[in-house]
Amino acid sequence: MTDSERKFGWVDDWAKMTGERARIDAKVHKTAIVYNTKMGKVKEFYDGTIQRMDSGESKGGIMREKERINRIMSLLQRIWEQQSEMRFNQIISNLQHMYSSQNEGYGQRMLIENGEEVKSSYLDFFYLEDDKWEEFLQRMVDSQERDYK
Repeated sequence: MTDSERKFGWVDDWAKMTGERARIDAKVHKTAIVYNTKMGKVKEFYDGTIQRMDSGESKGGIMREKERINRIMSLLQRIWEQQSEMRFNQIISNLQHMYSSQNEGYGQRMLIENGEEVKSSYLDFFYLEDDKWEEFLQRMVDSQERDYK
């Protein structure tokens, strides 16, 4: 073993522990982790399923269609117009809480208070894919339209 191998051997252990911690966090927060393998980049979900990311990747993420932006913004507009007295961020916050409650607490974060882990009202939707959000918003619009007929 060379001096440099001995000096920096801890880095491999640290990297392995970091990966394990990320996997634990993904399970707790019902998210996913992304990492490289010999076969390419993969996404490992909190339930243990692993999905190979396709080769049409750009800057580490899957390329998404631009048309989704107009669709999602249109759905948000329709929802907001039915509740125009609300501020934009109120609408977004309310929609996120509704999505979370309908999807096993997706995005729910815990916090430490007086040394105990407790649920917080903070939701983290960073990893929610747009298609899931769009489906949810479409259901909300459909529901609003049924209610207002």
